[in-house]
Amino acid sequence: MTVPTFSIITPVFNPPRDAFESCVASVLNQSMTDWEWCLANDASSHEWVSDRLSELQLADSRIRVMSRPSNGGIVAASNDAISIAQGDFLVLLDNDDELHQDALLLVAEAIEKEPHTDYVYSDEDKLTPEGVRFDGFAKPTWSPERLLAQNYTSHLSVLRRSLVDSVGRFRSGFDGSQDYDLVLRVVERARHIAHVPHVLYHWRTLPTSTASSASAKPYAFLAALKAVRGHLERCGTSAEVTEAGPSLARVRRSISHHPLVSIVIATDLRSRRIFGVDTVLATNLIASLSKVTTYNNYEVVLVVPPQSDETLISKMASILEQPVQVLHGDDTVDLGQYLNIGLIAARSRHAVLLDQHCELIDGDWLATLLGYIGRDSVAAVAPLLVDEFGSLLSAGIGFSPEPHNIGFGRHHSDLGPVGMLAIARECYGVSTRCALVDVEAVKSVGGFSPAFSTIARDFDLAAKLHSNGVHAIVTPLSHVRVFDSMSIEDRELDVLSHRWQHQYGHDPYTRIDTRVLSPALVSS
Repeated sequence: MTVPTFSIITPVFNPPRDAFESCVASVLNQSMTDWEWCLANDASSHEWVSDRLSELQLADSRIRVMSRPSNGGIVAASNDAISIAQGDFLVLLDNDDELHQDALLLVAEAIEKEPHTDYVYSDEDKLTPEGVRFDGFAKPTWSPERLLAQNYTSHLSVLRRSLVDSVGRFRSGFDGSQDYDLVLRVVERARHIAHVPHVLYHWRTLPTSTASSASAKPYAFLAALKAVRGHLERCGTSAEVTEAGPSLARVRRSISHHPLVSIVIATDLRSRRIFGVDTVLATNLIASLSKVTTYNNYEVVLVVPPQSDETLISKMASILEQPVQVLHGDDTVDLGQYLNIGLIAARSRHAVLLDQHCELIDGDWLATLLGYIGRDSVAAVAPLLVDEFGSLLSAGIGFSPEPHNIGFGRHHSDLGPVGMLAIARECYGVSTRCALVDVEAVKSVGGFSPAFSTIARDFDLAAKLHSNGVHAIVTPLSHVRVFDSMSIEDRELDVLSHRWQHQYGHDPYTRIDTRVLSPALVSS
């Protein structure tokens, strides 16, 4: 097998000298020695820069330098560096950052494992001006939805040179986000994308660097939004792109089709106090469904216990203008099995699982979820779940270090680690308190297991779907209120561990523990 060759691409313009020397050392100390380094001096005004680049080129034949007669900016300088590159892959390195000594070796191993790889990215961390490492970013596996909201792949980025040439290299008009724009164009054509789950890039935080603060280069974020809009247009996706937070984008898709959606509600018809009033949970849910939902093409599949109060059921059904199927479960009143009954009766390709403890808040919640469900390998989509006090109950399901509801206990406005709670993103699974699911995908793994009667059923279903090669998406574009504690029984924890212990700590989408309040799986 042919070993890939690498051209490191570095535009140079008046870098801090100490930082540049550290950058140089990180390249020269690479454990893989078959590389070339293409540097473009963008008419640096500091005299030492030209002299030092000449020294490097004379001292090492792998180092190639071209000098621009005038300052053209980072896009022009980067393209000039690419123009003298000869390697199979381009390795993007800023003139004040550093590579891990095994960066090229580990990237080469990833490419050799899958020769059709066209883009490789790695984990990264940051460097203080004094060279102290901090703020490591354990990135998810390839996550195209997350990439629309956040340039999470960023550093280290390694791209096949022939593909970069074919998409037109870096483009003017995207300064500050020129890498992001290039990556978005490359992934549209990439045959395979690989993630190296190791910190291979150290990003230096200088006062003028976006590594220090997103506000350091406000123009960069405007360019990023422009890049995302362009990508969506090229892909034929109609969507509104706005700001979600510092360096974070919000993509709201417009749906052109309005298919029938079955909404499955499993209920034991219990009551509880909601805002001081004794309320039948299912009645409250159905009332909110009827009141706020703007998407009209749906049916309700209501699964209730045998010998239920028919007057109450008729009253609930009368709230809705849409068709209602009423089905009866068995005497066990296992709501997971009731959901299975509802899924079998569903007449749509995609169905909403809606728990009786929920209350819908946003009118476009269903249209929002439908905007994501058609993506490749997506079996479920869910909104953020919050309690009546505004605290997060679930922003997806994570399996690292153990099964948990992502963001549990945080305030709903908390951006979360690396902004993850403010953006739509792929995740291992989602809570089925409110989730739009691919009916056949859920049926293919046997639906909900009778071994679980609490939220452990969600973790079990997520693990089964993940084992079948599909995942979920969670979106902050919609919130659903839940009047329940999301508790779990110790017995079910033991069963879950027996089944899925081998997957604990191996969540490819959320590689950190995002909980803040409880060291246990979840808190009641």
